[in-house]
Amino acid sequence: MRVVDDVVDLSMPFYEGMPTDDLGPKVWERMSYAYARQLQADTQTRRGCIILTTDHTGTHIDGPLRFDPRGTPLEEIPLDRFIVPARLLDLRFIGRDGTITKKDLKKAGADQLVKGEAAVLWTGHDLHITDPAYFWVRPQLSLDGAEYLAASGAAIVASDFPGLGTPGDRRFEAKRVLHRAGVMTVEQLRNLISVQGKSWHLYAAPLRVRGSAGSLLRACALVNWRGKEVVDLTLDLHGRMPSLGAVPTFWTRASHELTSFFHDGEVSYQSQSMMLNEHAGTHLDAPCHFDQSGIAIHELQLPRLIGRARLLDMRHKGSLDPISQADLEAALGNRPFAPGDAAVVWTDHSNNYAREDYGYARPFITSDGADWLIRQKPSMLVTDLVGLDEPADLTSPVHNKILLAGMCMLQVTTNITAMAGGEWEICAFPINFVNGTGAPLRAFAARV
Repeated sequence: MRVVDDVVDLSMPFYEGMPTDDLGPKVWERMSYAYARQLQADTQTRRGCIILTTDHTGTHIDGPLRFDPRGTPLEEIPLDRFIVPARLLDLRFIGRDGTITKKDLKKAGADQLVKGEAAVLWTGHDLHITDPAYFWVRPQLSLDGAEYLAASGAAIVASDFPGLGTPGDRRFEAKRVLHRAGVMTVEQLRNLISVQGKSWHLYAAPLRVRGSAGSLLRACALVNWRGKEVVDLTLDLHGRMPSLGAVPTFWTRASHELTSFFHDGEVSYQSQSMMLNEHAGTHLDAPCHFDQSGIAIHELQLPRLIGRARLLDMRHKGSLDPISQADLEAALGNRPFAPGDAAVVWTDHSNNYAREDYGYARPFITSDGADWLIRQKPSMLVTDLVGLDEPADLTSPVHNKILLAGMCMLQVTTNITAMAGGEWEICAFPINFVNGTGAPLRAFAARV
């Protein structure tokens, strides 16, 4: 039995020039296909980007630290708190700029909310995303509506419009009502019509950025979710983390101390800016990373990014030890890959994440090992390694082979040991980065 019947994307596309009411993201190429061809004498190509953004751009979540200086940072909250049963509240009757009151919520069925569910406010406002007035002429949640939802015991209140409360309210009163009750908030969902009448869980897990009050995310509907246990496979993003390329950088854009000063000590909030490398930390590589005609991140179908974990135990391999075809065959044993299986190369190298030589003092996959993996036709390649290739070989032949074969790669994972017993499915839903060659994500494993 699969852990889920379908995955529906509920996230806005993320790209430079996307509609925002503040600083929009900036994207620039760190490596272009043309420059890579010059470096590799026309034998190989690749592309990679750097992203500059805030943590409240597009589809995002606000956590406890957003409005409470003593609140818990998002990365410290267990992953299962972000996978919750969803109750879709059809509020399309309120109109383009209507106010959602307690009475309206009851009319939409909010009186049936069960403690721990996500109250999902469906207004259809996502259809107006290209309208210049999208952020200012929009639905809004009234204070009595917020108080009603706060008292319902909802774990998350999510909406397909930005801001939740009154446009222009820089005190965020409606959201504060919810957050004081321990409710997290998610904004700017889309495509909610696709889950009408279905039984589903909202997946709204943030990136694991240390000290974060809010986060970009890939919000999804997990249709007929049957997961009984989840394991977080994601390592933290932080300013001193190891990286083979540009090291991600994070800085506080608005602190509780500063915002409290400007609000006479009555209220405060926190937000963060960040510079992210597509391929740093736990991330997914799309085929177009090395294949100019390959599929990009935003083109990947989310159901494709779930695979039954087939562990290939390479924990006996040490620093700079090769992982060959013979090694992989021996680890697989007599049970061949089945359609939908994910190949998991397990080395426990994530235990070395705090070391400066993490990116280089590691095992690596050989060329014949890559050929063998490709022949198995897994749904994706998952590993707790970074780089895959022999560290001294800067041409990255293994990356090149696997991505040219159209396979996605989930790298820099952790906690694979937790999957050593039983049947697990790996889920890897990256940030919806348009034309991305890779993207950060909150990867996890689940079992029925």
